[in-house]
Amino acid sequence: MLVSSVLKARVFVLARAAGWQRAIAVLGMAVVVLLAGFWQTIRSLWQAWAGDGTYQYAFLIFPLSLWVALTLRHELMARPIKPSVWGLTMVGALVLVWWTGHRLDINLAQHFAFVAMFPALVLACWGWRALWVLAFPLGYLVIFAVPWGDGLVGPLQDFTAHFAVHALELTGIPVLLNGREILTPTATWMVEDACSGVKFFAACSALGCLYAYLMYQYMWKRVAFVVLSAVVPVLANGIRVYLTVLIGETWGLKYASGTDHMVFGWQFFGAVLLLLLLLGWFFRDPPMARQAPAEGGGQMAGWRVALWPAAMVLLIAGPLLATGKARSMPPVGTSLTAPSVAGWSVVGAGADGWQPMFRGASKWIHVAYRSASSGRVVGFFHAAYLGQPQRGHNLITFGNRLYDPAQGQVLSQSARSLQLTQGQRIKLGELWLKGDTGARLVWFRYCVNQRCTRSPVLAKLLQAWIVLRGQPPRSSVWAWSTVITHDDAEQARRDLAQFAHALPRRDLLPPADAGERP
Repeated sequence: MLVSSVLKARVFVLARAAGWQRAIAVLGMAVVVLLAGFWQTIRSLWQAWAGDGTYQYAFLIFPLSLWVALTLRHELMARPIKPSVWGLTMVGALVLVWWTGHRLDINLAQHFAFVAMFPALVLACWGWRALWVLAFPLGYLVIFAVPWGDGLVGPLQDFTAHFAVHALELTGIPVLLNGREILTPTATWMVEDACSGVKFFAACSALGCLYAYLMYQYMWKRVAFVVLSAVVPVLANGIRVYLTVLIGETWGLKYASGTDHMVFGWQFFGAVLLLLLLLGWFFRDPPMARQAPAEGGGQMAGWRVALWPAAMVLLIAGPLLATGKARSMPPVGTSLTAPSVAGWSVVGAGADGWQPMFRGASKWIHVAYRSASSGRVVGFFHAAYLGQPQRGHNLITFGNRLYDPAQGQVLSQSARSLQLTQGQRIKLGELWLKGDTGARLVWFRYCVNQRCTRSPVLAKLLQAWIVLRGQPPRSSVWAWSTVITHDDAEQARRDLAQFAHALPRRDLLPPADAGERP
């Protein structure tokens, strides 16, 4: 009896190992197909990671996720292999998301779909129980390998500016806040994009999640440390900016700028991260031995094997659908003519020192006008993108801005409502810019066919809706700008409103403007 039991156990172990070897080989083949078919997305993702330094930590996310998954291999191989139809459905849905992102030139959708394909393939090839075992490394991969934090830059800048000003007031230093500009007796400090702290926030959050998983066994401890690792870098960045201004006010600007400023920032963030990890170390839980479940793995129903080639077919279908006939790029030109504005005369493009940046437009015009009554100069810009969005020809895309970041930074952004002489009211966005040449206001709106909005996100959604309905979109941006003299922003707004009222209707509203979007 003993020999028979040992032989049966040995046969079961060999069968389980053989089953998992085949399942691992199939998943490996699926990953190879994924990498080969979506190599352009991989290149785009790599460029995003290596871009401005915000996402350079993401180069470590794939290796770290793989390492954590390998530590779970014994628990994983004790589970049965049950490929799931839901996994196949997820693969198909993600291929559709990727194809839509490719068709509309939305990098975030393509990046997310590619990275989320890994847990979907695990579910399709191995099943729910395997997905549950690998929940942390796969979830960690999806959350932190996708560059999603650009939208946090503005809110983090605003929080940092307000935090630093309140801290300076408590210290007794006279201070004023003008948008993202901090005014003190010694200098004017600008909370720029690099001062938002988004780099430290993203890297600290990623490290905090991994640290919490490795150091704690209780869920409440993990959640508490993850929340702490997200809150601490935001507060720390506010303190850093406060200390920078305080140093400049106390010991001079030379100690708060240049190389000293950079060195202080890295030292400060390094110290904060070390203190956070030390604090977490004191509350760590003793490691617990993982007990493999009693049930064995490696066996599965025969019909589920059909899900493996089906997943491969879906992975191949996405890139094939995207490699149809190449779309011709609409011609780039400047065929638009400067509108005739009553009471204003054209003084030439670029005369106002304002430089919007919209690449690949089908038609565009940038011209400056001078008021015959006041002598004030207002810049007018209109760019139109005809046809379906594609790389190099897209209104809402990375790098397209209403200003040149080398010449100025955004102090604040708000909404404006303009009453027209025809009784209509249009909603606009307002940028308050500050640069070496002074401050200026920019009023703008985006239009897609007959719908207008001040939100680039809503404009992108309008584009997507129109394209997915099979209609050709006409996307455009309208903007006009003037400098703020003597810190009189209200006078600048009156000048912009006066210019807008004098513009011909066709140069302010799209044809048959059917509605507004807030």
